[in-house]
Amino acid sequence: MGADAIKMNLHVGGLTAGAEDLVVYMAANRAGLRRAGFGLFCFDPAGHGPQAFAQALPDPVTDAAGLDAAAAALAARLAPDLRAATTGMVLSIADLAGPASDLILGRFHPQARQRARLVRKALGQGVDRLVLAVQPYEEIFHATWMRLAMDRAIEPFADYAPVLAEFHGGWADLGAALIEELELRELCVIAAPMGAPDMLDHIVPGLHLRQPVRPIAAPRITPGAVAMAQRCIAQGTRLQPGQRDRLVAFHARQPQVSPALGFSALALADLRGRYVADLDALAERAGVTMVGARELALAAE
Repeated sequence: MGADAIKMNLHVGGLTAGAEDLVVYMAANRAGLRRAGFGLFCFDPAGHGPQAFAQALPDPVTDAAGLDAAAAALAARLAPDLRAATTGMVLSIADLAGPASDLILGRFHPQARQRARLVRKALGQGVDRLVLAVQPYEEIFHATWMRLAMDRAIEPFADYAPVLAEFHGGWADLGAALIEELELRELCVIAAPMGAPDMLDHIVPGLHLRQPVRPIAAPRITPGAVAMAQRCIAQGTRLQPGQRDRLVAFHARQPQVSPALGFSALALADLRGRYVADLDALAERAGVTMVGARELALAAE
């Protein structure tokens, strides 16, 4: 069956929304997906995936020739999995919306439209179903800062709060860009924490994996781990990957104190109000379904 006749199922969700666990889960069940007729392609956020994707998409793509070249390179990488697919294709691109560092500078995925345009051109067809994992703004900003702080010297999160309180863009703008550029038929917005098996159920509704492999989820980065990592960085000590993983795992087992984010009460209320409004705007679009939005919206209010 040609690539133009199969279903395209795409997951977009950053590392702070469970993308890493999802990639590991899907990779462990690649054989089961293949038996069900699905090809699988992931830009692995635990390895070299996001970096490879960033190289495939020059920033910015300023002309048609540059876009064509980048799309051709990406299409060549997708080709083996597309040829193996008979029912559909599952793709997970954690960094489709752009670099994490943009977020803490108050730019909410400004490269999303360019990147989505590249993916659409590389696929050669529109996307049938996209699952977008979202988080309240104050949560995604702080979680992104913590991930960056594990690997580099960085100012305290409170120093970024004034800029983040006035950030540009948002989930509604991102959703609109993905719908338009990917020629999207269905958008499922996941607004609640969700394990990898349940996430895959939303990406491919009706998929039944026989005896699925269930890898152990990676421990979450905590404020305690970040504080220790920053102390090491300040002392000139560079954590190796194994040391970093052990540090994260150790602190994930320890009691944590909720960090003071540095937003004023008014700014925090505004962020939560924007989140509710953006979810409402997405929900009003044709072809959009929301999962877990009601509970989080009530909490934000």
